[in-house]
Amino acid sequence: KQWYQRRVAITAGGVTGWRVGWAFGGANLIEKLFRICKCDTFGASTILQEALAGMLQRQRLCIPPKESYFQWASNIFVENYTKLQKAFTNANMPVISADGGFFMIVDCTKRRFKFQDSPEFQSSVETFDIKIAKGIVNKYKLSVLPLSLFYGSDSKSKLSSYLRVCFAKSPESVDKAVEIIESFE
Repeated sequence: KQWYQRRVAITAGGVTGWRVGWAFGGANLIEKLFRICKCDTFGASTILQEALAGMLQRQRLCIPPKESYFQWASNIFVENYTKLQKAFTNANMPVISADGGFFMIVDCTKRRFKFQDSPEFQSSVETFDIKIAKGIVNKYKLSVLPLSLFYGSDSKSKLSSYLRVCFAKSPESVDKAVEIIESFE
């Protein structure tokens, strides 16, 4: 028997936040593995299956790295991060640098928005980041998340100056976001 008929390779991949595992190997082993795990995998959503299939079609075995799906995605995310970082920095909203992930953290304390003068903003008891995020979403239709939502009450006050922004988007979406940030009043 060939070596690949006696082994099973189990690996995983991801597509913008989704994580999926799969296995390949000799048919006799895969058939047994399928019996074991079929109850775990039958519930994968159609869109998840299609996304994974698309990723695998782009990333074939033995493709040179410069043609790799993962290199392509990495390049796009670096470009997206750079564009958004520049736009936020120019809008007096510094970005806290990160070495990985799909989100950037933006300091929202240095920027003053006109909506901050509204009675609704002034009278709200919500944390500063929640009020700023709501203002940006309502006025500019730009999706940002208040960082304090991700932490417990002990940490909320320390993190209420920051917004979380995803840059794992299409270049077109990021270009539109940059236009919106550049229009901040």
